[in-house]
Amino acid sequence: MPNGVISKDFAKRVNDARLARHLSVRAVARLAGVPAATAQGWLSGDHQPSRALRVNYVNLVGHLGLINQLPEEFLHEFPEGDIGHR
Repeated sequence: MPNGVISKDFAKRVNDARLARHLSVRAVARLAGVPAATAQGWLSGDHQPSRALRVNYVNLVGHLGLINQLPEEFLHEFPEGDIGHR
């Protein structure tokens, strides 16, 4: 995935959605199926979802109700007709 596809702004929206739902970082990590440190990196915008974990990230974003706000560049990483493709 190209660097910087998930902007700090989008990461903030994801984190704000987490806070609005009163979810801890550990709860988000469980939802995404990743270690808490990975989830924290995504939520802070310090780390991009790796290619291996992009489906986990999409599942988390979907759970938080932000699937339609995912950057278009991120969705291009999925094969045509695959989850998250517009």
